[in-house]
Amino acid sequence: MFRNLPPLCKGIIIALVGSALLSLAIPGIMISAVPLYPQLLTRGLQAWRLVTYPFFVLASMRGLLSAIFNLLWTGIIIAMFGGELETIVHTKRLTISLVVTIVAGGLIFSLLSPDGALAGPSIITMFLLGGFAYLWPKREISVLGLFWVKAWVIALAVFILSIIPMTGMRLDASAANLFGPVFGAMGAIICFHIMYRQYRFGRAFLNRSEDVLKRKTTPRPLPSKGGGANKAIEERIDAILDKIASSGMQSLSKDEREFLLRNSR
Repeated sequence: MFRNLPPLCKGIIIALVGSALLSLAIPGIMISAVPLYPQLLTRGLQAWRLVTYPFFVLASMRGLLSAIFNLLWTGIIIAMFGGELETIVHTKRLTISLVVTIVAGGLIFSLLSPDGALAGPSIITMFLLGGFAYLWPKREISVLGLFWVKAWVIALAVFILSIIPMTGMRLDASAANLFGPVFGAMGAIICFHIMYRQYRFGRAFLNRSEDVLKRKTTPRPLPSKGGGANKAIEERIDAILDKIASSGMQSLSKDEREFLLRNSR
């Protein structure tokens, strides 16, 4: 399964495993250099923390089993949902959207909680899972081959589990614990809604805004020669996405996969 993952999801999993191994060998460096501390970002100009904080995985010999379980859980979510999402959306587009969400999340958290700390891959997992559930909410996922669950139900369950501490069922409402999952899910919805206009809310506003901007930047638009061809491509992409939503990626033919990858850049 790992061998067949697209490059972005494969790279994220490798980075998380590497972070866990490094925290076992040199825990001091991981704790001091990787998480996002807003004071060090603003006063110390340590801008790399805006990118490194989601890859903080703290593992110790005492809590090794717990760390391995959390790492496996995160890897399964990235592989199952992020792999298919990256294949359809395309690696470059998904990478840009994820990086923008991570950096914007770090900046907003620094403004909202200047004395706090932000770390952990929850913003990445909820971005990938939230994006998958936004595009295909009614897609049914097999759970251990025993029963089927809709994608939006899985996304909601993972979100709830991500904000409940492992020490008990008491809800952790701290900013550091809630921010990653919440902003990751919100970032996915905003990014994919802007790209695909999947649902009615906000669609008319976005389309109208783009039309106004186009009229301002191109006062004398040239007639489009390939309008009919572009429309045909969009219609076929929509048909392929509908097929994926109902039957999964494995239902696509070789020609359909190549067509989707060729025209999703």
